[in-house]
Amino acid sequence: MIEKVREVVQSQCEENDWKYHILLVTKYAKLLARKLNVDENTAELGALLHDIGRIAIRGGDPDHEITGVPIAEEILKEQGYSPEVIEEVKHCVASHRASKGVPPRTIIARIVADADAMAHFDAVPALIQLGLQLENNDLEKAVQWVRGKIERDWARKLSLPEAREMMAEKYEAIRLVLGSIEGGKLS
Repeated sequence: MIEKVREVVQSQCEENDWKYHILLVTKYAKLLARKLNVDENTAELGALLHDIGRIAIRGGDPDHEITGVPIAEEILKEQGYSPEVIEEVKHCVASHRASKGVPPRTIIARIVADADAMAHFDAVPALIQLGLQLENNDLEKAVQWVRGKIERDWARKLSLPEAREMMAEKYEAIRLVLGSIEGGKLS
């Protein structure tokens, strides 16, 4: 059944979003679920569907954590998932932004929120590309935007000690690289 959900999400994703975000979130959700000894399949479903509101609505949706809940529910019902799994995944979708709106109140929701942030640490080039789009091709502003996102993820989104431990080296490396090019100064 999970394979079908994966296919549905991938069919709605742009290739780069699938490759540089959804797959990374899924990888980290599964790793954390194993490490914390919780249901890996439910964590994977939450990871696959966490951005479905943004993905399904072309052009994105600033409140995709809200609009994604009924979309995720429909996909899971069509695949015959239990009401308990559906409720957990809906909570993962609603709370995956962690710093905005609904706080994650279950371990699986915390895993998905952390995995969402962790994916950003592996996708800095894609984030810079997005930052350039958002900042009208101004590289300095794009770098500042990426650095702010990484800092927010580290400070506010990574709530599990295991996630922080897994990302500590990458976080320091990203800070070093982005800090050395920001503002044309070496740090």
